[in-house]
Amino acid sequence: MNIPHDSAHKHVSGQSVYIDDIQVNSQLLIGRIVYSKCAHGKIKTLDLEAAKKLQGVHAVLCYKDIPGANQMGPVIHDEPCLAADEVICVGQAIVLIAAETEEIAIAAEKLIRIEYEEQEAILNLRTAIAKNSLLAPARTMKRGDADAALKKAKHILKGELETGAQEHWYLETQSCLCVPGEQQEITAYSSTQHPSETQAIIAEVLGVGKNEIVVETRRMGGGFGGKETQGNWAAAWSALLCNATKRPVKIRLFRDDDQIITGKRHPYLIQYEVGFDDVGKISALKFEQHADGGCATDLSLAILERAMLHADSSYFIANMEVIGKAYKTNLPSNTAFRGFGGPQGMAGMESVIDRIARFLKKDAVDVRKINFYGIDKDNITHYGQEVELNRLDTMYEQLMKSSDYRSRRKAVDEFNSKNEFYKKRISFNACKIWYIVYYVVFKSGRCFGKYL
Repeated sequence: MNIPHDSAHKHVSGQSVYIDDIQVNSQLLIGRIVYSKCAHGKIKTLDLEAAKKLQGVHAVLCYKDIPGANQMGPVIHDEPCLAADEVICVGQAIVLIAAETEEIAIAAEKLIRIEYEEQEAILNLRTAIAKNSLLAPARTMKRGDADAALKKAKHILKGELETGAQEHWYLETQSCLCVPGEQQEITAYSSTQHPSETQAIIAEVLGVGKNEIVVETRRMGGGFGGKETQGNWAAAWSALLCNATKRPVKIRLFRDDDQIITGKRHPYLIQYEVGFDDVGKISALKFEQHADGGCATDLSLAILERAMLHADSSYFIANMEVIGKAYKTNLPSNTAFRGFGGPQGMAGMESVIDRIARFLKKDAVDVRKINFYGIDKDNITHYGQEVELNRLDTMYEQLMKSSDYRSRRKAVDEFNSKNEFYKKRISFNACKIWYIVYYVVFKSGRCFGKYL
């Protein structure tokens, strides 16, 4: 059955209304964020007077002008709405401007004088690991005795996998339009993936009840996790300006500013030690997952836990230990990204499988097959959950046949042997999918419930 998307005709005809398309009366003001150009330092001077006097400027706010809590942390309150005495990353918001036009707001920003006393900054994950700059205590999941099993293993390999950041690149940048109502009421038209949380954050920074705030989200123009918590920022900032001016205020970040200010997918450094036999059956595996959380916690700990939960991918490892650590760096706070830690966790496991296959000179698909979770046995995860409704072997046999994998593998190998510089690649991977968990191998439910 061909069922069209509800908004498809609006999208292709240009009728879909995004935040920047909403028609507002002549009272609309444009909001602008003045953010830190320093990765880590003390704010020595913050002079706003000249900007406040510029004609067409209706508000210039710093942390002292926040009527409620100077906090936007969605889980842990370690994320200031506006920097106070210290900046902890390039892109951290310091000052908010509301002006009649974007040009006037830009001119006002140029009149603001900020001086920093720069301090040592941690700008990459390896430096954070060396300095033990943890956001929270390490987490551990394990089954069996990996250390003892490693001593008995016929083959042992050690290595690491480093994954980088990733930009969400939603088509609509972080945006919000706030319209004042009666007394303290504000209606926020927000590009957010989490309207109720956005409502709570706005209420907290304004120091009002949540019943005073209405958040409407019709569409996002993309999110991919980037607007799960960080859509709150533009909403809180525009709400503060709206509250101060009693006029509608719209913030739509310019693409460059959006990429500077917002967090990305968490970079990971995954270190491993694996023990296995001559056919590739894994008897012991140790992972240490290091995640770059950025300058604030955001959802880093839940993402870390998901990476740990997915560290086994689709394989039963009798003796397995996973240690997870999230680190604080002087980069924008990294945040949710589609997969929510699962891709990093599974990438570590699949890298181990590929490494074993190369060492044994075997096809990785065969190493994967002999390590799959079982049905009546070998079906307990490293965090103690039974894998139910396992159809891995059935799907494996069907897909190997329907894809004609063996013949295609042979053709790829022959091509690569005859071509020095241009190569082809074919791979056959199982995957613990977090959206379609019943379909693959994993029945969600009791562990870290919100995030499964």
